[in-house]
Amino acid sequence: MSYHISRRSFLALGAASAGTVVGSQWLDLDSVQANDSLSSGFPVQVGDVTSDEAIIWTQGDRSSNFVVQVSTSASFGRDTRTIQGNYLSAATDFTGQVDVKALHPGTKYYYRVGSDNRRERNRRRDKRDIAISGQGSFQTAPSPNQSKTVRFAWVADLAGQGWGRNPEFKIKSFDGETIQGGYVVFDVIRKFKPDFAVFQGDMIYADNPIPEQQEIPAEVGGGIWNNVPKDFVAVTLDEFRANWKYNLGDEKLRRFLAETPIYVEWDDHEVTNNWYPGEILPNDDPYYGLSTDILAERASQALFEYNPIRGEELFRSFRHGKHLEVFLLDERSFRGPNTQNNDPNGIEMLGSEQFEWLKRALQRSEATWKVIANHDPFTIVTGGTNDRDAWSQDDSTILGRELQLRDLLQFIKNEDIKNVISITADVHYAAAIHADPERAIFKDFNPFWEFVIGPINSGAFGPGNLDPSFGPEYKFVRAPETEGLPANLPPSKTDLQFFGLAEVDGQTAKLTVQIRDITGKLAYEKVLQPD
Repeated sequence: MSYHISRRSFLALGAASAGTVVGSQWLDLDSVQANDSLSSGFPVQVGDVTSDEAIIWTQGDRSSNFVVQVSTSASFGRDTRTIQGNYLSAATDFTGQVDVKALHPGTKYYYRVGSDNRRERNRRRDKRDIAISGQGSFQTAPSPNQSKTVRFAWVADLAGQGWGRNPEFKIKSFDGETIQGGYVVFDVIRKFKPDFAVFQGDMIYADNPIPEQQEIPAEVGGGIWNNVPKDFVAVTLDEFRANWKYNLGDEKLRRFLAETPIYVEWDDHEVTNNWYPGEILPNDDPYYGLSTDILAERASQALFEYNPIRGEELFRSFRHGKHLEVFLLDERSFRGPNTQNNDPNGIEMLGSEQFEWLKRALQRSEATWKVIANHDPFTIVTGGTNDRDAWSQDDSTILGRELQLRDLLQFIKNEDIKNVISITADVHYAAAIHADPERAIFKDFNPFWEFVIGPINSGAFGPGNLDPSFGPEYKFVRAPETEGLPANLPPSKTDLQFFGLAEVDGQTAKLTVQIRDITGKLAYEKVLQPD
């Protein structure tokens, strides 16, 4: 179904009129015709999965009592549990989630969500009348003493720079299957059956409209990219919500979310480009001098409403068996201003609370591999000269935010914390970077790897410069410039769109990291043995 997404029609989705239950779904015909994200049931997601808990999320189209059923059987047999969730209402745009507890480690579960018809339930006393609206499956994490193989993906950069959902976009995946329409990458990743995925931010582009058509550069074949368009920049809460709805209109993404647990971070485009707390935006359309504090508050509410996140903080960690723990950072909420990033006294990046949490969490971790999911790269220079957006600034001296990174790396070495790597994104190209004190200005740290992916459906750029402070070196890099091509290349240039895949072997504990293009073709692989 192809249609135009305007500001008015998108905001109307948050206030759908009441309808009756049709068959086994919370649907009425008007809703189905107005919004293709409802055409095959309401969206469901599962996230922040541990060995015994999981967040299950959904969105309805009217006020209702949200219910989740969970079972180890696809037929929902005797062990089926029914959990009452929150009341779906307009206050949260009819989104809701349930934190399902007391699950078994390393176990596959099936779930379905629906509305609890309370009037009918009371009439039948002990029986529930549940209108099922969506279903999926997930696997809980292995317990810390289980030596199980764990595979995960990481992705970033979705629907940016005017490259949105194209119903005509077609690829041939690595196994020969033709996949057409929308966010094809998610059908490709599903083929690898990851246990979970890390969404590393820029998973909406709230500050980017999406035109109905966008010209493809002649250097990569020319032609027209046809979008499901989105004609506004998000300023209000409903407009931020609308960006999440735009992505949930893609059936491939919905299918992926229904069966793959996710861990969600944010970066700048969930709010606006390169934002930082306290920034005053330009005094013209669309922001008119608005503070990013106000904008980020609205964006944050929409983020938490539309993603399965436990708690109120985005920095958190998750253990997956004996050999893996993933540490998710929030490199937006606590940072100091984006400047030249050259203050010799330092500029804040993580904030003191998050920084202390990260150090102690790494120190306490008994997992073989500690994977830091930093959505802004440690070693790549980003932003303009007066708007440095990540940790570095292209100067050999340790300056600005690098002082905090120096302290973190020194702490890891001094505390003898082994097997720490970084997965990252943001820069819209793929790279494997090795940082080594032998090449560095500052030498009191252990060598480490940083693996970079993206975009998955946005413009391709790069590569960027490496800051010499910590001795980084490209061991692999692929970007438009390395191929002699211009910037902002479309998803149809599939060999410049990338996701990451990693696997920890349950028996040997070796970590295999792969960078693959969006057809699934292998671009780079590194096998790391644990220390």
